[in-house]
Amino acid sequence: MRILETARMAGIIAAGGGRLLRDACGDITGSSLPYRTQEGATPAVLSDMLNSGALQATATPVQLRRVERQPIPSVSSNCENLVLTIEQAGEQTLPRSLFVKLPMESLLTRWFFTIINAWQLESHFFRHVAHTQPLRTPVTYATRHQGSRFYLVQENLHEDPDVELFTSLDMLSGPSLEQAHLCLDAFARLHARHYGMSASQRDALLPLQYHLFLSPRMGLAARMLNRLALQPCMKKLPGAIPQFVAQAYQRSMDNWDALLAYWFSGPLSLLHGDSHLGNFFVSGDEMGMLDWQAAHWGKGIRDVQYFLTDSLPAATLAAHEPDLVAYYVERRAHHGVAIDLAQTWQEYRSCSFQALMTIVVSIGFGALNAEQDALMAEVLSRNVAAVQRVDYAGWLDDYLRVGLSAS
Repeated sequence: MRILETARMAGIIAAGGGRLLRDACGDITGSSLPYRTQEGATPAVLSDMLNSGALQATATPVQLRRVERQPIPSVSSNCENLVLTIEQAGEQTLPRSLFVKLPMESLLTRWFFTIINAWQLESHFFRHVAHTQPLRTPVTYATRHQGSRFYLVQENLHEDPDVELFTSLDMLSGPSLEQAHLCLDAFARLHARHYGMSASQRDALLPLQYHLFLSPRMGLAARMLNRLALQPCMKKLPGAIPQFVAQAYQRSMDNWDALLAYWFSGPLSLLHGDSHLGNFFVSGDEMGMLDWQAAHWGKGIRDVQYFLTDSLPAATLAAHEPDLVAYYVERRAHHGVAIDLAQTWQEYRSCSFQALMTIVVSIGFGALNAEQDALMAEVLSRNVAAVQRVDYAGWLDDYLRVGLSAS
């Protein structure tokens, strides 16, 4: 079985390389999308991006006279983010500055992200899904994906005085409990909006081909990456993962199909998928969300578990965890979709492994650097504490025992 999976994965990797090669050839003929920051920050290229990828048609094409990059740091692990001041010719249809997101220039990063479809997913989300959401997402003026590349042209949230963005330091210190409650209410609104759609309705909005775990391509990549990431992660951070946690991790991968059946059965919600504090922003009295590269259908509590574990210091979460989960359940009922607290808590326990394997893959296959290594190590520590605190291994034992006896 693993030989067949390896062969299929080799084919997927080769196909990703083929898309990179075709885009490189397209650079010569002018048929590929831009990806270098020096291109995206020029009037001619940015004008073309705005016109060819516009979400709404305009009477006259956008023509930019001047583009200037602002010295605003906008860190991403996989994209080049630009904040640009613009000057338009003719009718002023755009704000004075824009946020532009392009693929990272690293060849390996572009290869990896074209394999997992994350950039294509985000472009699809902002073109077809964002306007259906009950919470604020950045206004998008243009987006396209083609081959291994994509771009987003959005509002510059720094220009809005009612917006507060979070930083890596905010992730380390964690949100206030008041902010955490605002985030949980945002999740409740998001998860109630499309809850209970049929499979065909879900696929019409966000197709299965983009699903992190269930699509033929991404599902195979997720299975293999999650299985292979544990050892390099433990090698990079010796002692960070206790042996009994590593054993539960391995047992989970050995029972991967059973876990998928639990996580994605029953009525599902649209999830953000990468729901840590850094992907929230304060918008007046509510929370908005950005960076939708991992959106997918699943159980709403998965977003909640991921947010709480990654965003709050372990001691803070330990002191308030049951109350925060109960608050989310209460807000789900408030927004029109009641869920059972006891069942939701069991789902919360199960999802602690999803959050753990996400950070394990990030560390195992990512390049830690001075800017991110402290945060990544802290997030891993929080996730290790979480799977122990909620006794994920005990949940897994119970689930597999009941499943095996039922079969």
